[in-house]
Amino acid sequence: MIWLIFALLTGAAVMSVLAPLAGKSAPADPAATDKAFFGQQIAEIERECSEGRLESGDAEAARVEAARRLLRASEAADGGPAPSATQTRVIAAVGALLLIPALALPLYFYVGAAGLPDMPLAERLAKTPPHKDLSAAVAQIEAHLAQHPEDGRGFEVVAPYYLRTGRHDDALHAYGEALRLLGATPTRYDALGEAIVIASEGVVTPAARRNFDAALALDEQDPMSRYYLGLGAAQDGEKAKAREIWTKLLADASSDAGYRDLVRTQLDSLEAEPSEGAKEARPDAAEGPATEQGKAIAAMPDGQQQAAIRGMVDRLAARLARNGDDAEGWLRLIRAYSVLGEPGKAKSALADAKKALAGKADDIGRLDALAKQLDIER
Repeated sequence: MIWLIFALLTGAAVMSVLAPLAGKSAPADPAATDKAFFGQQIAEIERECSEGRLESGDAEAARVEAARRLLRASEAADGGPAPSATQTRVIAAVGALLLIPALALPLYFYVGAAGLPDMPLAERLAKTPPHKDLSAAVAQIEAHLAQHPEDGRGFEVVAPYYLRTGRHDDALHAYGEALRLLGATPTRYDALGEAIVIASEGVVTPAARRNFDAALALDEQDPMSRYYLGLGAAQDGEKAKAREIWTKLLADASSDAGYRDLVRTQLDSLEAEPSEGAKEARPDAAEGPATEQGKAIAAMPDGQQQAAIRGMVDRLAARLARNGDDAEGWLRLIRAYSVLGEPGKAKSALADAKKALAGKADDIGRLDALAKQLDIER
């Protein structure tokens, strides 16, 4: 089909050149012009002589001169048209017929791709969709997964997008499906565990720990799982354990490992900063400036630090018992109990929160999502 189109285009180009050559143009024939002129001159001499306006001697002389010139013009006309014009047209026509295809075809074979197979429009749009942004691409993947829920690779591709855009529940589901469908690897366990930590606002929950433990069981040198297990120990107030994990991780890391600076920072701040549990457990700003509280708690011995944390949690619980219309407060309290290793109190707080926030579907949904993230048994 493509060659037929090329042939038609070549023919059109050739005809555009031949058309002017085929037309008849008025020949510029000087001999014919002179012949007509002198013929008219002789007729004019005869007319003037008959009318008496021209002497017979003068008329005869003029007649002889005009006849001589007419004879010369007639001889030039009898020689036929100059062959140069016809030859030029023939040469131009032959050149157009030969040179245009001769130049066009090699040029196409040099810059074109004659052997490239055709691609249907639908397939072309599917492979390189025009002006498609990231959200449209994700929508296309979601539509594909709705039709092919067994495609683990699709879940693995879309999960990071969900996590970056704050769609934590979707991200956890996608990472979980990728792990289930594609098989267990340290990387997939780490990805799911990290997603749980991010969804839990930085808290290494029991569910996250299980995934990091699973990754470590497959690869005892896995750096991500070791880092987060150290972070979880630090959040639980087990500074010695966290220090041991991170120190060994730093010793095993290569000189160009990208996480070395992060681990050093964690080790340096292990004594200077309050535990993550203290940050999660503290009540709202009405209790006092958070930064000053953090500094004060960090300066306390371990036993006093834990007592201070529990005191703040108890005050938050008492405030919510008086006025339970505070979804953020309930979420913070449930998370604090989980960090402190008191799943019974976390479960009780969850039940109280649902009673206090009954009728608020959005808040109940957030409570259910947090319970799932923290692995609070119903």
